Amino acid sequence: MKTFLLYSLLLIALGITSCTSTKGKNDLPEAIPISACDSLKIDQTFHLITWSIKDNRICFATSGINDHFLSLYEYPGSKKLFECGKIGQGPDEFITLNAGQATDGNILLYDIMGRKALIYAIKEDSLEITDRLPLYNDAEGLCKPFTFITQIDPTSFLMKIDDATVSSWEIADLEGKEITCTFTNAFRKPGTSYTPFDFIQCINDTTLAVAYNYADRIEFYSIKDRQLHPLITMGNQSDQSELKDYDDLKSYYLAVVSHSDYFYCLKSSDGTEDGNLIEVYDKTGKATAHYILNKAVSSIRFDNEGHLVGYVPDIDQTILYRFRLNFKI
Repeated sequence: MKTFLLYSLLLIALGITSCTSTKGKNDLPEAIPISACDSLKIDQTFHLITWSIKDNRICFATSGINDHFLSLYEYPGSKKLFECGKIGQGPDEFITLNAGQATDGNILLYDIMGRKALIYAIKEDSLEITDRLPLYNDAEGLCKPFTFITQIDPTSFLMKIDDATVSSWEIADLEGKEITCTFTNAFRKPGTSYTPFDFIQCINDTTLAVAYNYADRIEFYSIKDRQLHPLITMGNQSDQSELKDYDDLKSYYLAVVSHSDYFYCLKSSDGTEDGNLIEVYDKTGKATAHYILNKAVSSIRFDNEGHLVGYVPDIDQTILYRFRLNFKI
């Protein structure tokens, strides 16, 4: 009887383990100091919600209630080539403006109240809408509270949902309005605000990286057959949900981008919303490189020459610092 009980408990434990991620040890290599090789200045400021560099063009999307929220510039350079975007309720107009992440260097914007998402392709002298996608409702007929949308492939999207009690993901075919996966975020404490548990999501091929804004924690998931499967978790279980004033939240991860077969994670070294640490992970969640930039930046992208480009908002201009990381693949 005792043997049977032990065997049953072992099976239960194995079953639980198979549904959770492996706790990994974050063995980051020693940080390598990197200085900016040059900088670019643009005589415009942005309330940035997303941006993209593609070939010799750079596009910024800015929040607010004003038209022309998309701006296209030469890259490298500072000449404005095109601007577009209209606030309103007409076709291709936005009532509420939110940003996601599209594939192929495109720009994804979505509108909760308008129940739609638009994907813009970056052209030589314009931005072209290539996809118009509907958003879907919850059981009460309201558009779900999507807080980020990441394109997986031409038809599949990872929908980040933060409601009053829980954070979760859905993998959806927006054109076919089919949901193939629902997965609850296990780190957020039940009944708490999502703000202390907010995170950045980034997809590289079939791997999802989830880096937390206000926790020293990063998770990796496999995307297979339009389902999410936990791979490995780095960091710890500590959070800041006990803080009464969220203005006191200490920042950790600020941005994550994929380049080649790797994730590049921008991290704050002092808890502010600017960072100078770059952690590099492969698609299995293994730490492969670590850098300290000589300039603190608030967001990062890669250009087609392989530079890591750091975004810095200034009083009356935007500064872009370019770094050559010398990472051997």
